[in-house]
Amino acid sequence: MRSTCDLDALSRLLTVKQDVNSFSVDTLSYIGDAVYELFFRLKTLKTAKRRTKYQHDLLTKLVNANSQSRALEEIDEILNEEDRKVINRGYNSKGAKKRGNDVEYRRATALEALIGYLYIKGDFGHLEEILLKVVDSVLTW
Repeated sequence: MRSTCDLDALSRLLTVKQDVNSFSVDTLSYIGDAVYELFFRLKTLKTAKRRTKYQHDLLTKLVNANSQSRALEEIDEILNEEDRKVINRGYNSKGAKKRGNDVEYRRATALEALIGYLYIKGDFGHLEEILLKVVDSVLTW
């Protein structure tokens, strides 16, 4: 009989068994974008009350370069030195520069790189701390 909450199966499905440093910063940003969006999709389910257009509209306000750039400012006080190095790499990455010198886009990419880094590294406690701080800030804007 299957358990309704098989955390081992979930862990096998949604984690990567590879050194986080073997990934490019653009790959970390790509994964971070997916994790960030999924987090906000799940956080807005109750508010959306099964209205997908409403949820989509809410998500587009929360998951965009402007909001992610602001979110990066909100979490500054809980960042450690390792986080700051990843953020710097994300800010200066090839992917972040594809829109030229758009500072908001580069900061958003830096945040996504950090989220991806922590997710692939498996540092879910710190990732949760950051995402909860972001959601508390972003939902009050």
